[in-house]
Amino acid sequence: MEFKTKKPNAHWLPAVLVLVITVNTNLYSASQDTFYAGRRFPSERKTYRDQNTGHEVSMLTTSPAKDNKIYQTHPNWTADGRHIIFTSDRTGTNQYFALSIDTGAITQLTNDKGPGNAFVSRTKSKMFYLSQRTIWELNINAICDLKENKQNSRFRHKVADLPDKLTVSGTLSLDSNGKDIYIGVQYDEGSWGLLALNADTGQFRKIINSGFRVGHCQAHPSISGLVMYCWETGGDSQQRMWIVRADGSDNEPFYKETYDEWVTHEVWWGPDKTLFTIWPKDEQMLKKPHGIAYITLQNRSLNILSQKKYWHVGGSPDGKWAAGDNFNGEIYLISAGTGKAKLLTQGHRPRGATVHPHPSFSPDGSSILFCSEKNGNWDLFLIKSKQ
Repeated sequence: MEFKTKKPNAHWLPAVLVLVITVNTNLYSASQDTFYAGRRFPSERKTYRDQNTGHEVSMLTTSPAKDNKIYQTHPNWTADGRHIIFTSDRTGTNQYFALSIDTGAITQLTNDKGPGNAFVSRTKSKMFYLSQRTIWELNINAICDLKENKQNSRFRHKVADLPDKLTVSGTLSLDSNGKDIYIGVQYDEGSWGLLALNADTGQFRKIINSGFRVGHCQAHPSISGLVMYCWETGGDSQQRMWIVRADGSDNEPFYKETYDEWVTHEVWWGPDKTLFTIWPKDEQMLKKPHGIAYITLQNRSLNILSQKKYWHVGGSPDGKWAAGDNFNGEIYLISAGTGKAKLLTQGHRPRGATVHPHPSFSPDGSSILFCSEKNGNWDLFLIKSKQ
């Protein structure tokens, strides 16, 4: 199938299930619960030189709190590049915060019970996230631009409640049209699927049903109606990567792996490629292609970009660079043109560390954000991709 030119079908099949969720159409209705936001924290930013590479590294957070970045499959920066969105337990519970790129100041965005699954819009300064069984849309700049904490101001609106007896499986992801939210769901012990939620109307519709656990739902950054997802097992699944259109058509394996490959951590890369890692799980696999790999939408053939024991991988939006981490806490920059890997920084997973670095590129590709345990707890670190 040709993904570059084919447009998603605008007329949904009759068999498609439409679940109409009643939501308040007044986006900022007084009937909604009061929402508190805007608490400020001073900059914690510090810099140092990596003792092995000599590169300058910025420690964006340095408090005793556990700070964690958004997963590398999803945007970490706001659309205007002003803020990095992350989670932290610095207020006693895990909440979302915005860190100013210019000043380093930190602003609390949420004050919810168990907020999670955030997706930061690539086109507007807003994010969608789940709290308990409600999906919210939040205006990031409206909170960050407050002159003072205004406890009774409202900066979010309710999109929809999850249908009864249904739980989220994996993540939320926003289509490039800025309107459709894709969600991996679980119906019961042996039944999963993908749903689409119209953020304007609050209506859900079925994309597919699945007999395996769905994870890592990812809308293509620029091709509307194209979704990548995975068969999630917490380990090595039989067929990890899948792709489908938002109307439920063309649901099929994306990269068809062989029986002995451990494929994981797939992520869109530029306009027409997907990155993933192949973990060499034993000595035999070390003799076979492994490391950071990619395929294209037009050609599903395997390409090995860099053959090392990589863990996670992230890609620059223009598809020219990749960043890989490993269990030793090293961050590598890899050229798409040459496959050459350059060590940027190390020492981010000292003995006993539990952190996952999850490297992500800034929208302009100039910086790489990752999580580090160099200081004894989870912090956000940033390094320029070219030094």
